[in-house]
Amino acid sequence: MADSRSLSERLQKMPPGRHLVPRDFVSQNQRERMLLATAELVAERGYQKTTIELIAKTARVALSTFYEHFSSKEECFLAAFDESVAAAAQVFDELLDPEQPWPDQVASGLEIALEMIVAEPARARLCIVESQAAGGEALARYQTMLGSIAPKLREGRQFNPRASRLPDGMEMAIAGGLAWLVHQRLVSDRVEEIKALLPEMLQVTLTPYVGELEAGRLADAAQARAA
Repeated sequence: MADSRSLSERLQKMPPGRHLVPRDFVSQNQRERMLLATAELVAERGYQKTTIELIAKTARVALSTFYEHFSSKEECFLAAFDESVAAAAQVFDELLDPEQPWPDQVASGLEIALEMIVAEPARARLCIVESQAAGGEALARYQTMLGSIAPKLREGRQFNPRASRLPDGMEMAIAGGLAWLVHQRLVSDRVEEIKALLPEMLQVTLTPYVGELEAGRLADAAQARAA
């Protein structure tokens, strides 16, 4: 579920004065606030216009505290990217049933992904949009994220008797196409349309493996559930 609190409410600093909170906890709290601030600022302003000073101010930490955790804006951005991807992976691990038939796993995975994107659009924009404008290392992270989807898609080749003729890079192409559909909605602030992409995504993803008719049936079922 999306956090309904405002950014300022979510970034409340520790109360002033002495307290018995361990130093490690305080440090982790500061780090999490800076990563959250980075995601929110990058989503609002873009990577290039987000500065270290803004991150520290928004996270309500001293500039020196920022440099205790990160050597640069890029390092902070990459940490926010990695945390977002790791959090999403944990959700998939918890919610996906590996015993489901492969087409149903794909349908469930896409539905979960869209739910997470709508719940955390700032994180989604950081990973899907701004990572492509934040330097070579960020772009490499983005490509690795897409690549992590490919093995699950490749399992679908068992359903296609002509699988040996499918292009080697097809799974990466599908993953990139799915990301592009979301990218377009994020950059145009049409987050409310993202869940409605599920039927189209299922049709695009499943057709090369199970055929147009079966992919259409699953896409229609997804659309009926959403109605």
